[in-house]
Amino acid sequence: MLSTLLRRFRPDPLRARVEDSIRRGTGLSKQEWLIEARLEPADVEALAEQIVHWVRGRIAATRRPYGIDQMALAIACAEPGGQPLASTTFGVFRPVEFYEESGVEQRVRAYLGGLPLEQLNHRTGDIRFAAALFSWGDVARDTIFAD
Repeated sequence: MLSTLLRRFRPDPLRARVEDSIRRGTGLSKQEWLIEARLEPADVEALAEQIVHWVRGRIAATRRPYGIDQMALAIACAEPGGQPLASTTFGVFRPVEFYEESGVEQRVRAYLGGLPLEQLNHRTGDIRFAAALFSWGDVARDTIFAD
């Protein structure tokens, strides 16, 4: 009984390795796109294509040890150094869900296509779009399956 109680106070070595791995940035990919001109619908479509292309490349480069392939994606836009003007996350998904009909790729395109361009064009300077993709498989490879 005492040993069970004492185990609760000892740090979990796996949890510590996972937390350390995440702090080091394992599994996190980031990319930015800077738009200097007024945003037009065609610009948003081109941006959506660039973001989707980047996400596909990052998905292809992720590790998936023993089927651990969950990832998360977030997109935001802001004036450089300013508060976000718009942002969203696409939750945790598996790579196959990115490509499915009505999947994450289509949701990314719909999100960007639905941005309030008139409102975004009232900015005083450039606008930066940023995407972050997190891969649990990369963290698992770095920690659990490091051997």
